[in-house]
Amino acid sequence: MIKRLEEFVKEPIQPNIVFKKSYCVNNFVEDYHSYKGNAYGLANTLLQTAILKPKIKNRKLKNLFYAGQLTVPGPGVPPSIISGRIAAELLNKYLAKKKDEVIV
Repeated sequence: MIKRLEEFVKEPIQPNIVFKKSYCVNNFVEDYHSYKGNAYGLANTLLQTAILKPKIKNRKLKNLFYAGQLTVPGPGVPPSIISGRIAAELLNKYLAKKKDEVIV
C-alpha cells in the first residue's frame, strides 16, 4: 500500500515512517468483541441496507429498543443521534402505555 501511495504521489514515504502497526480482523474481535471482526456490526449485503436494516423496536421483545448507526435510519453519526431520539420517544410511549394499563 505504501509503495502504491508513493507511486501515486511521486514522493518517498517509507523513509519518513516512524511507527507502523497493522490492525486486522482478529484485533477487532479481541479489542471490541465484534462479531466475526466486523468493524461496522452488519454484513455489507443488500439484505442489511436501507429499509432492511434492523428496526429500532425489537419484533419479539416488546420492551427492547435499539439505537445507533446500524438501525434505520443509518449509517453515520447524525442518523445514530436521530435513531437514539426515535428510540427514546418510542420507549417513552411504550412506558406511558404500560403505566396506563397498570392503573386501569
